[in-house]
Amino acid sequence: GAAGGGAAAGGRLHWGAALVYLAVATVLFAVVGLSVAHLPWSDNPKVIAFPGQPWLSGWVQWDSAWFHDVARNGYSYVPGEPSSAAFFPAYPLAMRLLSPATGNLLLAGIVVTVACGAASAVLFSTWARERLAPAAAATALALFLLYPFSFFLAGAVYVEALFMASILAAFLLLERGHPVWAGVAGAVATATRHVGIAVCAGLVLRALERRGGLARPPGRRWAVDVGRLRPADLGVLLSAAGIGAFAVYLWAAFGSPLTFVDAQRGWGLQDGLGTYLKFDVWDEVRDFRSPFAWAVYMSHPAMTVLAVAFLPRVFRRFGTAYGAYSVLAIVLPALALSNFFGMGRYVIPAFPCFAAAGEWLSERPRLRAPVLAVSAAGLVVTTSFFARGVYLA
Repeated sequence: GAAGGGAAAGGRLHWGAALVYLAVATVLFAVVGLSVAHLPWSDNPKVIAFPGQPWLSGWVQWDSAWFHDVARNGYSYVPGEPSSAAFFPAYPLAMRLLSPATGNLLLAGIVVTVACGAASAVLFSTWARERLAPAAAATALALFLLYPFSFFLAGAVYVEALFMASILAAFLLLERGHPVWAGVAGAVATATRHVGIAVCAGLVLRALERRGGLARPPGRRWAVDVGRLRPADLGVLLSAAGIGAFAVYLWAAFGSPLTFVDAQRGWGLQDGLGTYLKFDVWDEVRDFRSPFAWAVYMSHPAMTVLAVAFLPRVFRRFGTAYGAYSVLAIVLPALALSNFFGMGRYVIPAFPCFAAAGEWLSERPRLRAPVLAVSAAGLVVTTSFFARGVYLA
């Protein structure tokens, strides 16, 4: 049970998870190199950044160019067109800060991703081992690292690894009685993606829960007692500083604190009933002409459904705060998309779902090896596709 796992863990960080992560990442770097090596260099603009180094070039795809642009040139915004103001600043800022050491902004992005990916593995393993039996925690870590979209944590010049590391750090710091530092880590998360606002809510709820201020007595409604919070607990509110600071900057630079929302409309992202009810899914599925396109497209709603399926277990095993956080981490990006495409990576921050799935799978040893093998094969395939420029998220 959770209590037994926590006692056994003793609050230690589980650095062995970093070795597991590095083993997985090494394989994926090899997959990227082999996938890109055969492409004609003259037709592959990524070679400009890493000439003759396909094992690096394949990690620079799609949104990577936007992060590079922000890190190099700062923000721009043109109403009605795709603009860099849609991308939050923490990751490109980390690229810029590290670039003097690497000599290359994109290489700095890869290094940030690898370092934060390793940190995410350590922090997730620590969190899981404090709540699960050892076999369940190990299975959860394997699911987390072998998830078909976890290549975003392995080397891709994308925000996921930094986002994941800051989220896990925030919750672990709070669990160890450091709400102010938890708020600081949460601020990094909210400065990385707008969905980081789910972290603010999760930290507040968990702070309440830890003090006994969030409970549901048998046969009664939820009881919330804010008075149980101590002054230091309010430090978790610092987590809103990341998105708040970015909003202030956008207000000063472009006249609106919600410029990042307006900029997203340049990609056709719109609010409305059609978006919320995913009308586009049914139209787009009918248009597919190949099994490959259908499989790539449907993997995103499939991963969403799997994550949602484990939400009841998250509430039951890890409590209301982690359950509510997981709901927000899944629902907020899902509502913003008209067709679920992208949810493959957007469910990664719902880390309690991976823990719940790991525990469920550990209780079914005959399924564990086949499921992990299929997931690992999927990860190799998606990594290869991503490296060759297939749009996956």
